[in-house]
Amino acid sequence: MHTPEYIDFNAITALLQEAHAEGRDFLYEYEVYTLLAKSGAETPPRANLLVRGARPSDEELSAMPGDKAVLKIVSPTIVHKTEVGGVRIVPKSPDNIRSAQRRMLYEVPENYAAWIERHPDAAPASYRGLTGQALVAAISRDLKGVLQVQFMPPDSDTFGHELIVGLRRTREFGMILSAGLGGTDTELYAQRFRKGQAIVAASTDMTDGQTFFELFRQTISYKKLAGLTRGQRRIVGDEQLIECFESFVAMANYYSPANPDAPFIIEELEINPFAFTDYLMVPLDGMCRFSLPQTQPAGRPVGKIHNLLHPERIGIVGV
Repeated sequence: MHTPEYIDFNAITALLQEAHAEGRDFLYEYEVYTLLAKSGAETPPRANLLVRGARPSDEELSAMPGDKAVLKIVSPTIVHKTEVGGVRIVPKSPDNIRSAQRRMLYEVPENYAAWIERHPDAAPASYRGLTGQALVAAISRDLKGVLQVQFMPPDSDTFGHELIVGLRRTREFGMILSAGLGGTDTELYAQRFRKGQAIVAASTDMTDGQTFFELFRQTISYKKLAGLTRGQRRIVGDEQLIECFESFVAMANYYSPANPDAPFIIEELEINPFAFTDYLMVPLDGMCRFSLPQTQPAGRPVGKIHNLLHPERIGIVGV
């Protein structure tokens, strides 16, 4: 299968190796943006990690373009940042950024601790059994800092103009690529729309960028992005979508248990959402989990999936 020359697998592997050397099996959001940049098919926003305890200069805080700044808490344990006040949009001035950063470093641990005490079964293992100030202190110790991200105004904030693209390693079918309606209501869309209308998925061993795009064209997501619904205009080119899908397929097959030379296995890589501004696909959030090849069980014979789904003969036993 064709592998795009624009993907820098060496740089992506080095990124995963660095995280692994730190004892992590995941990438921080800003590292996911670097991964996407090395994949050659996306337009990540500029990002600057404000490490906890550091003192960035006025020039560093003002270096990004635009008059607004997006601030996001960075922690290995906080996945849903918005729910705990871990995402803020502020005027892009050094004083506003510093003020919001300091406020977040105090308020986010308190908010997350309150959330954990309401949902104790969902608490990370390292926080189990902790309550009150002990829990707040543990959460605070885990904060790496605050990520300052370039504010990218979307072309549209109406329904259907955000895209989710993800990879997932499955035991049954190997690496799976999915795409469709993105944003905070992705799961609701999948439940309310007919199968194949909100989200489409395919085995990366059995598809390529162009073939997957033909599946994606059947979704309401494509119709919205391509301006095919009443009162809408196109905000992304077909070639951009094909290039994105082609890049994800290639990464999936390279970092796959089916590749005997894979340095790492991508367990999950999800961008939710991609937003669109001036014909650019801009990731607004992302996550990636990975593992070492030797920790994986033997791969399933995914090449035989077609025979399973489309048998030439079947036998019926019993009444």
